[in-house]
Amino acid sequence: MALLVRVLELKKSFNKIQFLPEASVSGLDLIKRCVCFGNTPFFCLSFMTKTKYPAISLFLFCLILPLKLTANQQLDSLKYISAAGAPFLTLKMLDQAQPGIDEDLYEWILWEQERYSILSQWQQWDELLIRVEGLPNDLPEQFLQQAATYQIRAYIALEQNRTARKLLREQLWKADAASSNEYKKWRQLVIETYLNEQRIDDARVSMLRFQQDFGLENKEWIMLRARVLMQAERFEETIDLLSRRLDWQSLFMKLLAEYRNKQHDAQTIWDLAKKRIDTIKDDAEQLASYWSIAAIAAQAISPKNEVTALEARLSINATDNINLYKIDADQLWEAYFRYAQLVGNRSELLVGDDQSWLDLAENAKQITPVKARSLLAYLMTESSQIDIQQQAAAIFLQTLDLQKESNKTLIDQLFNQSEQFADAKSIPVEIRFQLVDMALKQADITEATRLMSGLDSIPKDTREFDWILRQARVLLLGGKLQQGDQKLTELIAHYSEPNKLDTDHILQILFDLQTLEADEQAIKHFRQLMNLSLEPNQRREILFWMADSFKALKQYERAALLYLQSAMFAGPEAMDPWAQTSRFSAAESLQKAGLVDDARRVYQSLLDITKEPGRRSVLRHNIQQLWLTQSVN
Repeated sequence: MALLVRVLELKKSFNKIQFLPEASVSGLDLIKRCVCFGNTPFFCLSFMTKTKYPAISLFLFCLILPLKLTANQQLDSLKYISAAGAPFLTLKMLDQAQPGIDEDLYEWILWEQERYSILSQWQQWDELLIRVEGLPNDLPEQFLQQAATYQIRAYIALEQNRTARKLLREQLWKADAASSNEYKKWRQLVIETYLNEQRIDDARVSMLRFQQDFGLENKEWIMLRARVLMQAERFEETIDLLSRRLDWQSLFMKLLAEYRNKQHDAQTIWDLAKKRIDTIKDDAEQLASYWSIAAIAAQAISPKNEVTALEARLSINATDNINLYKIDADQLWEAYFRYAQLVGNRSELLVGDDQSWLDLAENAKQITPVKARSLLAYLMTESSQIDIQQQAAAIFLQTLDLQKESNKTLIDQLFNQSEQFADAKSIPVEIRFQLVDMALKQADITEATRLMSGLDSIPKDTREFDWILRQARVLLLGGKLQQGDQKLTELIAHYSEPNKLDTDHILQILFDLQTLEADEQAIKHFRQLMNLSLEPNQRREILFWMADSFKALKQYERAALLYLQSAMFAGPEAMDPWAQTSRFSAAESLQKAGLVDDARRVYQSLLDITKEPGRRSVLRHNIQQLWLTQSVN
């Protein structure tokens, strides 16, 4: 703990955090990271979100949130961590910091409000409902009303509008309009539930009553009014309402109203939308909205433009809060078919001559990938030949750079969010493999298992290695440890021609085993790999990861030995960044093994070559702690 406190004191002197080159990292719970402070690494953390190293999340919490900060300051820090894309880490940190409800009610409420905000922001609706519905009734009324608003929004997001409206009526009945901060929100949410159910007349009546009662002019209310008017097809009223507003949502909705009011033709809308898209940089919601209107306009222009716009929209992982139109994967499939049929007719292709369609797609994939994907989409769904379907799927994937998250989002939309492939068994095998990998990266084991179901034999044109690898990983992460371990043993036993990429994929599964606290199995497979002809750097890394497993088993002497072997792999005097990290980890294990003098000497060897003041302070502190420990004992 003293080390953690000292690190906290010194954190301002650390310039930046870097990551050493490493083996492929599991997308599940394990993040194998060598954390470096300044320009040279010191710590190699096996950072896990599960209970294998519960102290790590505490370490991060202490590092990021100084102990003397107020609750409000700590909450502000948590918001940054959540915004950085780590909501579940944030929630764990919140669990550690939040006082008991009987301990400090005021601070408990502050933390609880932030919890609801995070759960809402990251759409964890079920967890939010469980949390709110379990609240005691004797809490302050204002807080209970706020919690009710979150609860109602969750039901709306889950498309349970009737349930939401029932709760709204209960809250409105017992609330005082003059004193409740939530009253106006509830009235607006009633309107939203009507819109969601396409009860436009009810929504409009509720809107008029609200405007009469409160006469608000804030942005949120104006946008809700605009949505009601749009869905009621009162386009001129919509345009008039938004005419003096300059925020992008208002400008966008006004443009949509003008199109539906026939003030612009489709080509003009397409041109205006594309011009606007070219100026948008990092606003996903805005991009999604303008690609949506481009897709709507493209229906009257050309199938090619429609496919282009729909692909772009479905590649953006953003919620469309304007919610005035339906854009989904089934629309894209229909656009693919229309464009494919147009291309087929122009090329005088015969229906049923699937090989000619496939050849045309193959020739087009580099120059006009949109054209190729349309032809391939047609073949994947319409061809009667399984072989053609599989080839089409493989080429379809070739037209997309799957290193880009946007293209992975598109694949997920097309094959997981569409009625076209409602049954996983109907998805072409090549696509299923890609989806399995994506599910595993998201730790969605249920989805990965669903996608692998029914694939009992190696599909044609699939490497046996890839096939067994996926099987092993799904089994392991699905809780079938013995079966998965056996698959992995067989895989490595027949791994006769090692290469870096395949080895990295195996390492990924071994990291999964460490996450599952199956360190004995992980060690067995690390040893299997060490018997192979691997690249030197990979052998060096494996020694380090194997040491991690021995450390997890509290076999600290074995861990220290392997860390040192990893450090000196490039030579006995090696002090490159990897060697420094390994030596630091070795010193920690030596200390835990009770070999204090050895630990001190290893720390001293690092101190002798370290120049950065912050790192030197950490090392001196650790050495001092060893002296103190030795003197006390």
